[in-house]
Amino acid sequence: MDAQRIFAGGVEYLLLLLSLSAREAFKAWTAESCGDSTARLLGRVSLNPLRHLELVGSIILPVIMLFFGAPIFGWGRPVPVLEKNLREPYRDGLLIASAGPFCNGVIALLGIAALLVAVRITGQPGEQSALWALFHQWDKAGAAPHFPLMFTLTDLVTVNTFLTVFHLIPLPPLDGGRIALHLLPPDWAEKLAAIRPAGFMIGMALALLVIGVLVPPLLFGILSILIQFVV
Repeated sequence: MDAQRIFAGGVEYLLLLLSLSAREAFKAWTAESCGDSTARLLGRVSLNPLRHLELVGSIILPVIMLFFGAPIFGWGRPVPVLEKNLREPYRDGLLIASAGPFCNGVIALLGIAALLVAVRITGQPGEQSALWALFHQWDKAGAAPHFPLMFTLTDLVTVNTFLTVFHLIPLPPLDGGRIALHLLPPDWAEKLAAIRPAGFMIGMALALLVIGVLVPPLLFGILSILIQFVV
């Protein structure tokens, strides 16, 4: 693995940690807004990654995925929520479960906007750099003056898109599963809740075998069109 790819992997991992921290901090803030300050008292309303690290989801899995060149995603330590403190448990539980995917989705959209503005400002060289960065064409990085910026922005979009899609998988304990438990009829919710012990494993398998195959071509295709459109 050459120096460029090691640097790129470091940038991608840092973006993942910051994105995970943002989603967990936003979930903690949402819980506090709904009446439960437990997460606030534990220091979880913070962008400091150390407050949110989880051994497997924040360190081991992402590092393995980076090593094999797979789409990177993960999770942080669950935000503690005491349902008895919520003003309206049903509504507030749904809001808290939705907060994480919402946060990452907004970051992805802001990243797209920043990328398009950067391409517009830098013109043709920026467009070429953005396309090379999007498809990780390392052999051309040295000839692209704006490559580091474009790589950072494209990876910010990619990481947060994957986090959004992964955490919306309707399997508990993922956020999508928690949302589903709130929306499904009680008997269906009870059956879905029984999957919880294996939810993460099934979710990771789906993410690697399905999302990892379908999302990149769609996302990269859309970004390519937008990048070329703004120049």
